Amino acid sequence: MSYSRMLVGLGVSPGIAIGPPLVVENRPQPVLRLFLSPDRVEAEVQRLHEAAARAAMALSDLAAQARTTVGHEYASIFEAHRLMAEDPTLLSQVEERIRRESANAEWALQEVIQVMLGQFEGLGDVYLRERRTDLLDVAAQLQRALQGRASPRLGEAPDGAILVADDIPPSQAIQLSSGSVGGFVSEAGGITSHTTIIAKSLGIPAVVGVAQVVPAMERAAMVIVDGFEGHVIVDPEPALVQVYRLRAEEYQQRQRELLATAHLPATTVDGRPVELLANIDLLHEIPAAKAGGAGGVGLFRSEFLFMQASPVLPDEDQQVEAYSQLLEAFPGQPVTVRTYDLGGKKLARELLGNPEDNPVLGLRGVRLCLRKPEFFRTQLRALLRAASRGQGLLRIMVPLIGHVEEVKTVRVLLARYGEELRAEGHPLPDRLQVGVMIEVPSAALIAKHLAKEVDFFAIGTNDLTQYTLAVDRANEYVSELYRPFHPAVLRLIHRVIAVAHDAQITVSLCGEMAADPLAVPVLVGMGLREFSLHPAALPVVRRLVRALSFREARRIANRALELATAKEVEEYLLEQLSALLAHVKVRIRL
Repeated sequence: MSYSRMLVGLGVSPGIAIGPPLVVENRPQPVLRLFLSPDRVEAEVQRLHEAAARAAMALSDLAAQARTTVGHEYASIFEAHRLMAEDPTLLSQVEERIRRESANAEWALQEVIQVMLGQFEGLGDVYLRERRTDLLDVAAQLQRALQGRASPRLGEAPDGAILVADDIPPSQAIQLSSGSVGGFVSEAGGITSHTTIIAKSLGIPAVVGVAQVVPAMERAAMVIVDGFEGHVIVDPEPALVQVYRLRAEEYQQRQRELLATAHLPATTVDGRPVELLANIDLLHEIPAAKAGGAGGVGLFRSEFLFMQASPVLPDEDQQVEAYSQLLEAFPGQPVTVRTYDLGGKKLARELLGNPEDNPVLGLRGVRLCLRKPEFFRTQLRALLRAASRGQGLLRIMVPLIGHVEEVKTVRVLLARYGEELRAEGHPLPDRLQVGVMIEVPSAALIAKHLAKEVDFFAIGTNDLTQYTLAVDRANEYVSELYRPFHPAVLRLIHRVIAVAHDAQITVSLCGEMAADPLAVPVLVGMGLREFSLHPAALPVVRRLVRALSFREARRIANRALELATAKEVEEYLLEQLSALLAHVKVRIRL
């Protein structure tokens, strides 16, 4: 079977889309410099401010659209863009360039933006480098306002069209909610970009980071977007189109079948119950978690509150509202909020001024929070206030713990801020659990001592694998060495589960391994009884648990723990899972 060309990128939103390409070039085009006579300079400055006002109004309209289609969390993106468009610092720099160079506003804006983009590129942090997309989007809005041009409208695209662009700014991504675009591909973008987050929320298949995709579409009539594998197939053969159509239909049917069983308990065939909780980044994901049958929240990544509000830090009342919404959505069920896991590759510029030489081993997680006590105080007070409302069981989880002293310090701070709140007349929660993430080998090795200080453990396999194997999975030169099924990683996980059982505290696993079908039998066999995973994976894992017997899972785990290499473990687990699925006739795409 042949096709004209396959391009490879990063699949950031699962699903398959097939349709004609709709090519849009969004990167800014050079503008001509015009020399102004002295008597026209002030009028040009006025024209700049009038254009900024129009751009701000257009961004307010986009915020309103986002609020009604994808939720308040996404609307905040465009509110932030509106503030950027009206930013006195930005506009004053453009003004200064107009006056100094006697130049037109379009050229002056372009020059100022280029300087700012250079500053973004110099940042060592992936998240902040991706914020350059926001700056480009705002700059494009300003340029269009200056030139009297309307923003591109995707709602008029042919049904099922595949949006292909060098870069897709959030102002276009929000228009995907109209439903006419079936998927998108871009040269730029990453897993933390606003456009990616919106695509996931809307359930639109997407692949980003595809080099030279716009030129590849010059004469293309049809394109396939495989958001699972990160593949983009240009002008596929008819037989291949049929294969992918069948795969898309099978995926949709499988999702319907799995969601139909979301109300069933995740219990093994021999009666061992397993709790399935949801990982949530944004409050807009709550309905998907509930539809998938989540029994609560095993991980709320609170740093997304910071990232959405940046550069303005979310205040105490805003955080109370966010945590309360989670508790209200899962009454009587556990809701686990991880305190800010900023730093490392999620560098908080407002908290840590200069890039670190080795940020993954630097100020991140609890280390950064303890170094910035006022910032941490706001979050801990908000968590205590939300917990006192009594809708559910709030569990506070602290990331990147490596020392017992860190846990003790956090408990002292919680007691201190509790007394502050009591003195201010705020009620305190009757029950509150404090736990830690086990994601550093030192924490796994001193788990017995940590268990005396906390109410629960949560194993974060993404970082535990990275730190145990000394491998940065984002580094293309060593990423193949990132192997979660490495015997060293499995043995640390087994150790932590055993310690938690002996100490009679809850232990969950909330890394990507929790959603990996290969991992489910071995984790259940190790004794894990609480999984936390992204909402889309809940139905699949539920089906697998219900097909397992604990006795058989324990046999699989014991054998896997004896093997010497990650390859041996992976091959063994694949063999065992294939036999299980064939026996119970469960159709799950591996």
